Amino acid sequence: MNIKYFPGVLLLWILFSAVGVSAQEDANAVERGLKTFMRVGCYECHGTDGKGSEAGTALTPETLPPEAIANFIRFSPGRMPVYPVEVLSDEEIIDIVAYLESVPLSPDADDVDILKALALDKK
Repeated sequence: MNIKYFPGVLLLWILFSAVGVSAQEDANAVERGLKTFMRVGCYECHGTDGKGSEAGTALTPETLPPEAIANFIRFSPGRMPVYPVEVLSDEEIIDIVAYLESVPLSPDADDVDILKALALDKK
């Protein structure tokens, strides 16, 4: 091995190793976030996927940063109940944001077979 390439190879190995750990940590955060989202009742207004309902606004696909969500959760000026840190920690909010960011986009109607079939039936 040529010694001048060693630092680059080492750097790549470190980066890929960190990505592997990060991916596992992210998966754990998503799982914890979903559990917390359900436990504290976020789903009741925002839907199980955070895409909103008549009772609560959509939290995804354009999820706010954890700091903004924490501020709203702690000092909600509207109908939403306030969750103090004793009920919902900052770490749990970060996990909820990880969960919301993991929610896939809804498919376009043109990509859903049953909707395409219904549209063809109406023509």
